Amino acid sequence: MKQKKVLLSVSLLGAALLGSANAAPGAWKGTITMYVQEYTPNWPDAAKPLKAFQQIADEYQKANPGIQIKFSTTPIPDNDTNVRVKAAAGELFDVYWAQSSSLNSTLPKGVASDLSPAFAQPNPYIPGNKAWQDVMNKTQVAENRAPNGSVYVLSADNVAFTIFYNKDLFKKAGIAKPPTSWPELLAVSKKLKAAGINPFHQVPSYPWWGNFFVTDFYGKDFARLTRFDGQPGQSGLDEAVAINKGILSPKDPRFMSWWPTFKQLTDTWPRDYLTLDASKNYDAFNQDFVGGKSAMIFEGSYSIRGLQDLGAKFAVGAFNFPTLTKAQSPYATGTYVANSVGGNGSFQYAISTPLANKTMRETGKSAAVLDWMRYFGTPKNVQRIIAENATYVPTWPGVNAPLSASFDSTPFKQQATKPRLELNVGSAAPGLGWTDMQRIFGLYLAGNITIDQAKTQVQTLLDKSANDYARKNKVDFSKYK
Repeated sequence: MKQKKVLLSVSLLGAALLGSANAAPGAWKGTITMYVQEYTPNWPDAAKPLKAFQQIADEYQKANPGIQIKFSTTPIPDNDTNVRVKAAAGELFDVYWAQSSSLNSTLPKGVASDLSPAFAQPNPYIPGNKAWQDVMNKTQVAENRAPNGSVYVLSADNVAFTIFYNKDLFKKAGIAKPPTSWPELLAVSKKLKAAGINPFHQVPSYPWWGNFFVTDFYGKDFARLTRFDGQPGQSGLDEAVAINKGILSPKDPRFMSWWPTFKQLTDTWPRDYLTLDASKNYDAFNQDFVGGKSAMIFEGSYSIRGLQDLGAKFAVGAFNFPTLTKAQSPYATGTYVANSVGGNGSFQYAISTPLANKTMRETGKSAAVLDWMRYFGTPKNVQRIIAENATYVPTWPGVNAPLSASFDSTPFKQQATKPRLELNVGSAAPGLGWTDMQRIFGLYLAGNITIDQAKTQVQTLLDKSANDYARKNKVDFSKYK
């Protein structure tokens, strides 16, 4: 019990320091360690190493003698495991990349500091700023919020998703242009298959494809389904309430009506990956696409660099998911959903607590680390970092960075012109979307279970997820109308 009190006290100490409105690192001197994922400068094996983050760090160091910023350049294959292991030893990076969804659910509590008090205060490195959060994307901040109201990451970019295609294989199959509608996508897939070419060869990810259909079919209810918590964007609470009310549930005919429609597409795919775990086969199906074993792949904007690094020998095109019409489903609302897949990218950074990082117990260090985050977390510096990488889409108002010049980024630019709406299930419980729903989805697509059997399994899963959410977070669903 005594040890718990000590750990609690150091954790609260860190939270209090991050709540300080004062700028400047104070008297603390030392090294601030960072892991910034794909924005890491001077990566040893990079063909064209990034420089922007290091340049910003150099500027900060020059203004604050005695403080060094050190970026980690060691590859981290499994970030969540790395956070757990390093935090358990009290050796987590001072600033580190982590998915907000992981920090809000699967990672241990106490590994990241609550940044929301700092977001509500001025960032002195932004002229005239009254609250740091005023320069951020409000929906993104809301979506990152944990059930307890904390926000553990500073976010400034999104992954944009599209369907990449091999122009050479399309030409070989006699296809003159990419599809622009769902019927055309089916027709192109059948034509490729008839020519002996795999249309797609990957795990049909439920969270990604499902976003397109669910967001469209519930488009008219978007405002209601994202405001149970009083914040924009769909949070875990929004999702759990909608499940409990039978809205995001097989009880609502819209929720799984798209599964048979989507099966028409996957019936043209090889069965190799249909029932598998995406996370365990990710490299394989990307290599299949680069190796010319499939004509299309549904992937994120981060693949622009990945395809180049893997050595794709063909011209790569891209097209967006089409707007659905009543011809595809009576529930289609015509909502633009091509940008509904994505979310936080590489620019989402947390600050360690003294519990996860012993050095943060040094007097003045938490304030110094926050000051450094405030320095690189300005619109000016965010643009420098994101623009250089040319892979992710900036989300802060006024920040506008082009994607790779060597790639036709027209589909991503089209997405950026539309409001981003996103509805689905996946946040109410750990592993809900990518593991549990994915398993049922794959079994149905592979023909191992019927749609009615799938609905029964999905309802059982969703009921459990919503009830677990309510119990763990002390939520009374009857309060929400």
